[in-house]
Amino acid sequence: MTINVAPAIRQLTAFADAGTKQVQFATRVALTRTAQLASAKLKHEMRDIFRSPTPYTLSSLFVRPATKTNLSAEVKLKDFAAKATPAATYLAPQIKGGTRPMKRFERAMQSVGALPPGYRIVPGGGAKLDSYGNMNRGQIVQILAYFRSFPEAGYKANMTAQGRARMAMGTKKKPGFRYFVGRPGDRMPLGVYQSMRGGGPGSLKPVMVFVRYASYHKIFDFEYVVEKTVEKEFAGQFARAYVDALRSAR
Repeated sequence: MTINVAPAIRQLTAFADAGTKQVQFATRVALTRTAQLASAKLKHEMRDIFRSPTPYTLSSLFVRPATKTNLSAEVKLKDFAAKATPAATYLAPQIKGGTRPMKRFERAMQSVGALPPGYRIVPGGGAKLDSYGNMNRGQIVQILAYFRSFPEAGYKANMTAQGRARMAMGTKKKPGFRYFVGRPGDRMPLGVYQSMRGGGPGSLKPVMVFVRYASYHKIFDFEYVVEKTVEKEFAGQFARAYVDALRSAR
């Protein structure tokens, strides 16, 4: 997002004996401070519009400060993550609208034919959830291993036939179970089910439910928050920084 603050700078320095160095210093400081304030506003907005946002999401914002050679500052979402989906990727539909991209575990499930094309995964009634309402990572890894969804580089994590058999048998302290993909019964959704050994009431639980992907509406107005922060804060930040620059120049 680009906002032109040059007119504001000209107006603020029009009646002052403005030295070039002082104006540049004030511009650099004001841009950086305003960007930092915008980042804080965006984080507050996340808490308002998202239900229990994770620390990973809340820490996904960063500020690129202005410098002497580049009088511009940016508030951005991280677009790289070594072992997770970058925030810039999964928040894009919330900012711009459109289809949610596939998550890594969804791509892994689809690569072995467990997830049909055109579907996404949401937690089922039998899923283990973390404190933020997301599916427990340990259970996701277990399901990926069960269906041998890990790529060749992670082949040791994939469960063998013997491992699946031991899981189905269970132990004295932990009942056995298996996973399968399907739609058991006319009223049950397509997905991954956990079937407990022995059957009986409650022995069949949907862990992952497959849903047709849908377009998201924009709910995180990133540009509006930044624009309003600039309109409200930049002039004051520039004036304070400009006064500081004049004092230090004397």
